[in-house]
Parts: sequence; structure tokens; C-alpha cells
Amino acid sequence: MRGLDILRLFAPERPVLTQTQIGEALTLPLPTVGRLCRALVGAGFLQLEPGSRRLQLGPQIRLLAGAVPAGIPAEARRWMEALNQQFEEDVNLALLDGVHALYIDTRASTRRLAVNTTIGSRAPVTCTAIGKVLLAQLDDDIVLDRLGRGPYERRTDNTIRHWDRLREELAEVRRTGLARSFEEFEPGLAGFAVALPRGTAQAPLALSIAVPTVRLNAPRAMLIEAALLAGAHAPRQREDGFAD
Repeated sequence: MRGLDILRLFAPERPVLTQTQIGEALTLPLPTVGRLCRALVGAGFLQLEPGSRRLQLGPQIRLLAGAVPAGIPAEARRWMEALNQQFEEDVNLALLDGVHALYIDTRASTRRLAVNTTIGSRAPVTCTAIGKVLLAQLDDDIVLDRLGRGPYERRTDNTIRHWDRLREELAEVRRTGLARSFEEFEPGLAGFAVALPRGTAQAPLALSIAVPTVRLNAPRAMLIEAALLAGAHAPRQREDGFAD
């Protein structure tokens, strides 16, 4: 039951917690919290936030909840399959969850060197292509209220850390319809992303292609960007079979 008590502490306004915070909230000694959290991480119910020792809900929770929320257009999944087959790279679908991109569906690359995004995992919105696209669907005042002026978490030397620079980047995403990241989240990783129609989902949605930089050159980047923009602007089929 104590494991369930730990899981109940997580909420949209508290997506990440430290072991100390968990212990204080449940009045448990830190060694007990550590033992329980290790068991929950091992079972997939919790996971470590990338780049820190803080904990967040793990992929098993999302799988039990039905991995992909209702309201995601079926056409988006078909497009993910097509892009995955065309480029043989990881194709991911995410929604905005606080200050993170929450991955709700993925098509993994079959190549030996691949990103292998996990359903239910999160990534910071400030240093990923998919995160920038999600933020660009909101007004600047909403984004600023949510993130503050910085400094934001530094993942690499290329990470955007302050509001003025991020605001410029979001303006460019809105202008072009496409977001890019190059070794901002992790060294050796690039990303390209576009927004998706929300359907009946409440949160902004986005689709991305993640590419190891060793396989990326200018012509390949242009092909990926063209495919994403063409698909994002194509008429969508509604669930009843009629085009929007």
C-alpha cells in the first residue's frame, strides 16, 4: 500500500518529486522511501527524470491507463507508420504536460543506432524540437507564465536557457510551422517536429522525427523537413471518412 501512496503523490501540478519530498509527504524515513522507489522504478511505475535524480511516473502507468489518450486522430498513427518506413528513424507523438513533452506513442527505428523513446517518458520542452512545437501552439504570455524567464535546465552547450532566446525560437516555429533541435537535449541527437490537429484531445499535440547526428546531413534534413511540412499541411480524413 505504501507504493500506491507514493504514486498518488504525483499530479499534473507535481509531475516530478524527490525522495526527500516523498518522505516528508508520507512521514517515511528516507531509507524506506529509497527501497520503495527502487522497487517502483524496477517495475516501471516510476522512472528517473532525464538528467536528474528526481522521480516521475513511469511508462507502466501510461500503459495501464491506455498509453494513447482518446482523441488522437487515427490518421496521425498512420502518418507515423509512413514516416517511420520512409526514413527508418524514430517517429514520436507527444502532448504538452506542464513543462514537459509527454510521449504518448512512438514508432522505433529498426537501425542498430536508434533513439528508442519510451511511451510515458517526458522531455523538457525548452530543448527538444517536439517541445518547442508544443509551446508554439500557446500564446507567449502563457508560455512565459508557465516557464518563467529562466535560466532553464542546461542539457548541453546548445540548450536554450533564457526566455528572450526561446521567444525568438517560438516565433520562428510559428512562422515556418516546423521546429528543429540540434544537440540541445543530448549530444549526438537532432530532432524535427510539427504540430498536429488536436482532434478531441485537450492538450497541444506534436509529431517528431529523432535522428542521430551521425546519420544527418543537409540533404537528409531537407527531406525530413519537407515530409513533415507536407504531411502537416495535408487535408486530414475525419473518423467518419470525410475530409476536413
